[in-house]
Amino acid sequence: MAVTAFTFARSANIQVLNAAKEHQLDAVPEGFNNSVRWNVGHVLVIAETVLRHSEHYEPVLPSLYKRLFDMETRPSEWTEEPPSVAEIMEMSQKQLKAVQKLNSEHGDTTFAKPFVLFGTTFDNVSDALTFISFHEGLHYTTCKYLLKKTK
Repeated sequence: MAVTAFTFARSANIQVLNAAKEHQLDAVPEGFNNSVRWNVGHVLVIAETVLRHSEHYEPVLPSLYKRLFDMETRPSEWTEEPPSVAEIMEMSQKQLKAVQKLNSEHGDTTFAKPFVLFGTTFDNVSDALTFISFHEGLHYTTCKYLLKKTK
């Protein structure tokens, strides 16, 4: 089930966030554009962006998240204080619960406006969760590299 893969991928990203030491959270080593905190915040924003294609999704993220963690953003350009690790974890759990509820109640409901990326159409919650899980895995790997680079 797609929600199982999503739950697994999300918990992996939270484990990486928990494993990061304070000095590693916002470090951006040479060859990277973003930090561990940015990567984990980013997956929340992208999940919310994709899931908003369902009229049944109940958004959970404050607008600050989109300003800090959306595509084309980077910590070096932040003018606002980023959320704490505890707040990111809280938002992650809230979003996970919202996703589980959405999946159980509307998992196969076709989106009125599908999500299309690189010619692939994701037109229901299950399909969207498959993409989101893949995206979370990419950022999990980046976070693991960031932790190694910033020991």
